[in-house]
Amino acid sequence: MKTFDFIRQVLQDTISILYPSLCAACDEFLLQGEDVICTHCMVNLPRTYFHRMPDNPVAKQFWGKVRLEGATALFHFHKGEKVQTLMHRLKYNNRPEIGNKLGAVCATEIMKSDPFNQIDYIIPIPLHKKKQKIRGYNQAYCFAQGMSDIYGKEVLKDGLRRVKFTDTQTRKNRFDRHKNVKMVFRVSKPDRFIGKKVMIVDDVLTTGSTLAACIQLFNNIEGTKVVVATIAYAE
Repeated sequence: MKTFDFIRQVLQDTISILYPSLCAACDEFLLQGEDVICTHCMVNLPRTYFHRMPDNPVAKQFWGKVRLEGATALFHFHKGEKVQTLMHRLKYNNRPEIGNKLGAVCATEIMKSDPFNQIDYIIPIPLHKKKQKIRGYNQAYCFAQGMSDIYGKEVLKDGLRRVKFTDTQTRKNRFDRHKNVKMVFRVSKPDRFIGKKVMIVDDVLTTGSTLAACIQLFNNIEGTKVVVATIAYAE
């Protein structure tokens, strides 16, 4: 058995040399024990710590619009920096493991903080089938899966349904974004959410129009509480 373990380790080391894994944020070689993102980047990425601040900028996006127990984002998003690199690779470079990794990191940091504890379901913002077919996966679902691994709570992939295809939000202003998502989503099997606390997750929050539209749907269900978590907050 020891000989087999030795041979396996040699093979793994050889593969690592021939096909080295690179950090998804900085492209430096990952060291043994590192996964997806190197330790240096993980320590130095710009965390918001919004889960410690009830009146944080993400929460304020929804004041006067919807009822929300709490909202947070793991990182600040600034153009040209490493968080943007991670988001681009997650969405466009077939790197779903980035979402899984960041979901686990986010959950580890927030799950013991009120009101992000004691949730019942994790619900990713859905992509339209056309867009998901092009991309191959939903980046918000990857993030949700990583959170689920830590929370031990079910990801409801069908919790929300996108019933209308919308253009990309990237180049739209605040008014156009709000108009673009109106009547786009539906809650699937709303009765299962009565009296439950759900966490809605997405990749990057900008104006909050998409999330607000989804939160409002759960506000219409009796006794349902909602918290929000995103990978990044674009200021």
